Amino acid sequence: MNKYLFKLTHFSLLQFFILFLRKLSFKNQQICTLLKKFSLQNKKLPSYEQAIQYLNSLSPDSKSSALKKQISEDDNSNYDLKIIVSTYNAANTIEDCIESILNQKTKYSLLIEVINDGSTDATKQILEQYTNRSNVVIINQENQGFSGARNTGLTKINANYLCFVDSDDILEDCFAEVLLDTAFTEQADIVAGGYQQFDNSGIIHEFNYQDNNRFDPYKLYGYPWGKIYHAALFNTVIFPENYWFEDTMLSYLVYDQSHVVCTVKETVYRYRSNQNGITAFAPTKPKAIDSLWVTQQLLLDRKNLKLAFNDEIYKVTLRQTCTNFIRCRFLGNQVQKAVFVVQQQIINDYFKNFALKDDSYLKIIEKAIKADDYLTFVVHAYLNNY
Repeated sequence: MNKYLFKLTHFSLLQFFILFLRKLSFKNQQICTLLKKFSLQNKKLPSYEQAIQYLNSLSPDSKSSALKKQISEDDNSNYDLKIIVSTYNAANTIEDCIESILNQKTKYSLLIEVINDGSTDATKQILEQYTNRSNVVIINQENQGFSGARNTGLTKINANYLCFVDSDDILEDCFAEVLLDTAFTEQADIVAGGYQQFDNSGIIHEFNYQDNNRFDPYKLYGYPWGKIYHAALFNTVIFPENYWFEDTMLSYLVYDQSHVVCTVKETVYRYRSNQNGITAFAPTKPKAIDSLWVTQQLLLDRKNLKLAFNDEIYKVTLRQTCTNFIRCRFLGNQVQKAVFVVQQQIINDYFKNFALKDDSYLKIIEKAIKADDYLTFVVHAYLNNY
């Protein structure tokens, strides 16, 4: 049995065992007791220094900040909405994407900026047909990754609001009208709409909000697409480059800086499921450790921006500890233990005197992290992610 297959088998057995415990509806203490009887208690955890060294040996932390080196001044807002489309080798989908933007039924003015991030297929040639349009800007650059492409679009915004569109996705023709109507009426910082997830066989999943003019920003889904943002939210921040899971930036540096967040019930965005995307294969790659590194970097950025460390950000971070751990699930027990130890240090550095008052699963995660209880953390990280 090769190394990868062994890890996959170990993970599958653990997942099956946790599902078994769920069905039995054991209380938390009973779960831990039973696990100990099965001798699944782990050996001694590494020190923080050992954990950092080991994880960096597998996938070094790029230490790429999400803070702009130069704070953006207010651009002349010649457009109501800037649509930033980042594309890489999307010859099969980019035309449908752009046509869905051009076919918006709206009274508002739109600026479309397409960043071709070093494509090696026919993407560049396909984009040439749009260069004669006055409100379409095509930028060809060397490959800089998803963040680098989006950040090019953030260099000069020139609009009241902005949004991000992936080049294999499609906008419903009501996207701009519905979201901007709410944005201008409510003077909103963020407006989010519903989305459909689809593939070649049809719709896989659909999600819709209720109309709400005072939505909790911490309850927004974490993807950058399907929303419009007031341009001022990106005066000081960009997407951290050279990391996977760069979208985490929104939860730490954008969402809670939004005073008025609205949602609309309409489906405005169609997200194409990509079996070759990072989400699909990330857990098998050492670079999945970026999930931890980017969390650590964003907390440092938050500190440098002098943003508050409050109960909500504490909850965001506790949830993120589970997400980071699960994203490394196929990398082996040694990696997961190291991730746990580094996250203990993160909680101690930024939230040492914090304590949850509610009795949610996060309270169990909190206690496990502070009590060095790796076993309980593992069980509840999996229980609440599957």
